[in-house]
Amino acid sequence: MMFDEVSVFNFSGIYDEESFYRNDKGSSFCNAVVKKFDLREMSGTNCMCDDAAVDSIRRLLSDEKVAAGGVHFIDSGNYHYMSALLTQLLKEPFSLVVLDHHPDMQPPMFGDILSCGGWVLKVLEENEFVRDVHIIGADEKLVALLDPEDASKVKFYDFENGGDEPGSGAVSFDVESFKTDYPVYLSIDKDVLSRKEVVTNWDQGDMDCRQLFLLVKKLMAQGKLLGVDVCGECAPDQEDCDVAAAISGNDAFNRQILELLLEED
Repeated sequence: MMFDEVSVFNFSGIYDEESFYRNDKGSSFCNAVVKKFDLREMSGTNCMCDDAAVDSIRRLLSDEKVAAGGVHFIDSGNYHYMSALLTQLLKEPFSLVVLDHHPDMQPPMFGDILSCGGWVLKVLEENEFVRDVHIIGADEKLVALLDPEDASKVKFYDFENGGDEPGSGAVSFDVESFKTDYPVYLSIDKDVLSRKEVVTNWDQGDMDCRQLFLLVKKLMAQGKLLGVDVCGECAPDQEDCDVAAAISGNDAFNRQILELLLEED
């Protein structure tokens, strides 16, 4: 199989309501090692990860021998900064490929704090092994608000209008022609998907699951995937949707992508 280890980081408690990771004899990935971490009592983690929380998470990753080379479920988009901490575990040159409706390149609001809205910038500034960053599906209006110097460090792909919007800086995204020069760490925020596909706790894009799974299959076929993380769960107390249905939809998606990533060769 492509990967044999799965980690589930339960910050909000949402994964207690899902079953995709439960490793039983009837599972198609019963040979994988599944580790679930309960982080609900850890303070300083929601949207912004303070220094004490960063240290605690790093110790957890080290003590539990969590490797970047696995499949990681990191809760809602509020915790997308986990991608920065996971990619710090890589010790070889890599391309960071991000599927996200948001560019996640905002400078920190204060100090040098790690946040869900600025983690990509953090990777660019601090990770010695990242060679290039590809962001697929970010809202062009949000991209336009970025500092031009920061935006120039990333390649943006627009699958909604073919990259034809003036000044968007995006190029047309095509699964068949997409390629990187280095092995890939893939970070998936489900808010890149249409709300018809899954419901997250952030505003969402228009990508469909078919496009997303085609990209994952292409990277797998090339043997280029170093590690994968997935976020974008709905919030347990979300008010703008049928929470039970949203949880069920996310659970089904998570199981589908996990089975894809762990399928036998």
